[in-house]
Amino acid sequence: ARAGRARREHWVSAGSHGAAPAMAGLEAPLVRGGAKKKPRMWFGYLPLWQEILPLNPDTGKVDWVRVIANILAGWIIGIRQTLSAIVSATLVFTTTSNPTVSAMFPFGISMMWWSTVAGSAFYGIFGRLQYNTNATQEVCAILYGAMASKAASQLAHDPERIPPTVLALVVVGTVLTGIGSLLFGKLGVGRLMLSFPTPVTSGFLGTIGFFLVKQALQITSGVPFQYFYPTSLTDFVAPRSMCPLICLGAMVMFMRRGPKMLNSMFPTSKVVKKLGGLICQLAPLGVFYAVVFILGVDLDTVTKCGWTYAAQAPKSFTSLWTTYSIWHADWVIVINSIPSMGSLVLMSTLCTMTGVLGITGKFPSGPDGDPAPDDVVDFDGELATVGAGALLTGLTNGVVTFHRLGSSVQLRMDGGTHRVAVLSSAFFVGVFFFSSVPLGHYIPKFYLGGLFAGSGISFLEGVFFSYRSMPTSKVRLFGGQLPSAQYYVALSCIIVAAFSSPFQGIGVGLCLTLLLFLGQSAGSNPVSSVSDGRNTMSRTLRPIWELKCLRVEGDQIAILYLQGQLFFGSGQNLASIIAQTVEIRPNLKHCILSFAKVPAIDVSAVDFLKGAQKKLKRRGCKMLFCRMQPNVFAALSAAELIKSPDSDLRAVLERSLDEADDASSQTGTEAPQTAEEHEVGIHPGIEVLRTLQRESSFKPLRFGDHDAFDHETDALDYCADQLLGEHYYAETSKRQPHEMAYRRCYEFGAGLDEEAFEVISGLPPGSMRELMPHCRVWQDCTPAAVLRDTKALYFVLKGALSMVDTDEAPPEPEQSDASGPSGGRASLSDLLHVEKKGFHGRGGKRLRKRYPPGTVVGKMPFALRRAGRLLDEHVVSEIIVSGKFGKSTDVWVLPNTEWSKLSAGLQKAVADMLIVQQAEERQHTFLCGE
Repeated sequence: ARAGRARREHWVSAGSHGAAPAMAGLEAPLVRGGAKKKPRMWFGYLPLWQEILPLNPDTGKVDWVRVIANILAGWIIGIRQTLSAIVSATLVFTTTSNPTVSAMFPFGISMMWWSTVAGSAFYGIFGRLQYNTNATQEVCAILYGAMASKAASQLAHDPERIPPTVLALVVVGTVLTGIGSLLFGKLGVGRLMLSFPTPVTSGFLGTIGFFLVKQALQITSGVPFQYFYPTSLTDFVAPRSMCPLICLGAMVMFMRRGPKMLNSMFPTSKVVKKLGGLICQLAPLGVFYAVVFILGVDLDTVTKCGWTYAAQAPKSFTSLWTTYSIWHADWVIVINSIPSMGSLVLMSTLCTMTGVLGITGKFPSGPDGDPAPDDVVDFDGELATVGAGALLTGLTNGVVTFHRLGSSVQLRMDGGTHRVAVLSSAFFVGVFFFSSVPLGHYIPKFYLGGLFAGSGISFLEGVFFSYRSMPTSKVRLFGGQLPSAQYYVALSCIIVAAFSSPFQGIGVGLCLTLLLFLGQSAGSNPVSSVSDGRNTMSRTLRPIWELKCLRVEGDQIAILYLQGQLFFGSGQNLASIIAQTVEIRPNLKHCILSFAKVPAIDVSAVDFLKGAQKKLKRRGCKMLFCRMQPNVFAALSAAELIKSPDSDLRAVLERSLDEADDASSQTGTEAPQTAEEHEVGIHPGIEVLRTLQRESSFKPLRFGDHDAFDHETDALDYCADQLLGEHYYAETSKRQPHEMAYRRCYEFGAGLDEEAFEVISGLPPGSMRELMPHCRVWQDCTPAAVLRDTKALYFVLKGALSMVDTDEAPPEPEQSDASGPSGGRASLSDLLHVEKKGFHGRGGKRLRKRYPPGTVVGKMPFALRRAGRLLDEHVVSEIIVSGKFGKSTDVWVLPNTEWSKLSAGLQKAVADMLIVQQAEERQHTFLCGE
């Protein structure tokens, strides 16, 4: 543990880019105590110094060139945020025909500026993404405007109460959005976004890009758009609109091509490399004012010609809190409008989540300074941070702000990688909020449009060319293969959003993704592999005469290994495959279905299986089930496909219920569900099993006609015993005495005498009598007892032994500080909380082989120890007493120390027998696939 702490302290002091220990002071967070990772609060994080300012990775000192680049990038985004706030105010206060609401436009500009300042600064300090900027959003502005318009129409008889009522609607809506985001974050809704389909996320990015380009064209031309085209083509192509549009096109082209040109002209300049993008963004603004100055045109004339906005701004920043009072509002209207605010809460949550996905998906990892650049973003934490920020802005007469996707991506692409860039952006907007300077009067519309269009085109390019990283479909057109169907999901999102809204586009994308998934799942094969009883046998090491019989008659057994979720599409395919299996093998008596890789099954698939089961029964074939998850077992049992589980499966179900009850009694709560079940190692669906146990009545065990098993080995043993009893042991007069003695061991739990053991094992007559004085005879060993002496040979005369591997980790090295549940080094399955491959047997064990009477157990470790070639004790499987051949087991134990005391003849006889049995085991392994 001390070594682990030392490594972590070295990592923190060295910084994320290997800086020298001298920068340890700069790495300290802006809180006391010298935390070694980001200190977390209930609504966000406290910032680290390395996140605020860029540091030189070699010296650990502040990199002032990059600081300037961050500040300039923040100012560029600040221009966008300031002007975007004006656009949001326009959508809220000027889209209605009510003059009282329209008169609130200067007040609305102040509201939007303040919201951008507060929201961006709040996230810049407490947010996880050090380059993300929060701002007002046009989508939410439209909802605010709809509520304001409705309230104005209801208060047409009392216009004096309209402004305070509109303000109250904005405040209440923002506060409710903040509370909703906080609750969603604490309830874990954000985690669901991790499973958001990539094509839909890509489509959302493309949708944002489309609206940015559309907004750029509208702002620059001054002509409103309907869907994706101007409402008046005549006005759009008029010189008053076309001249700014030409400037817009030239600016976008220069911003996209200029940095490469500068880098080719000055290949060794670090300043050009870091500031080239910002220079190309600021140059068009400088060229515009240079032309205006040369032509001697004043700003009023420029505004009249439509190149800039009119000078509109609030008189003072204090007017935001002094002009109107929400206590003068009509609160009946406000309360009645609360249900319609639910769409605002949901849109804000969805935009936050898709914004986080879009921002983090644009970059493979976090920027330098990020203490954990490769960690997955905590979506629940992002919701909580946005919710807390919304409470702040709502309680101070502001609107909701959340992740500004286009601005955040552009900020980082321009070099704004640290929090100083985000705070610079907030500072830039704050200058205009506190000074009430009409920024729109000084920034040409084409310049704002160019900033929007640059980001929008970048997003659209990512969508349109995403087919390059996708597989092609099987459809060919004009001699070439079309892209994958997932490519068209993203395009559909953009097209639908162009005619409706971004959220309907996302909804269509999700529906199309679901349809594609269902189509692919229905078309996929629910059977991963198939075998029969001749080529796949159980892990019980049967004697040679039984194996020979099964190699002939085993084609009456078919085993189908299923995969994936079984629903209406794949269930029908499975039923068809089962029917084909019976057609191909008319003599089929047993059809085993292994559900090891089936996480769930729906009612439709159960119905298909029920129909298939009836068809098999009419043809004299029995359907058997094994390796089921509890929920799958519950579904099949409820539909009465399973009527008689074998004893081992019933024991497993009882143990699962007991474990759930124990966990419940320890915590004082009901049986754990979902995540809690996973922590205590209990599979989901326990409550379903408990209900099934109360309501179902399985056949008593004494009938022996079983149809469900815990493992494939149990099912194969059951089928093999049926076939052997019918085709081999039915004619007892033709069988050898030792063969019938072995059969009695299996059927009645009897034991072998010494002569029968010698014949079955291949020992010369009298060998067991000579061997007995050197052995310890253990009688009546109970099932599940562990035979600890791994240095001995075990001769099984009654019952059976099983060789199993347990899920115990190797001993922990001294330098490791990670421990598993048993005190040893934590295994990968423990760390990932998934089932360890192969350890799916009863009690979390891996059954290697089951040894019936007439066999010898422990041959490998016995021989390797004598030769000094045993790797370590952990490669030796554990030997336990099996209950498959009776309630007790008798074994002779030959210790390693007694081997040298055997006569030379006996040593040779036993050694020859061991060699043959080891070869038989290997032969059997080829058939059972352990």
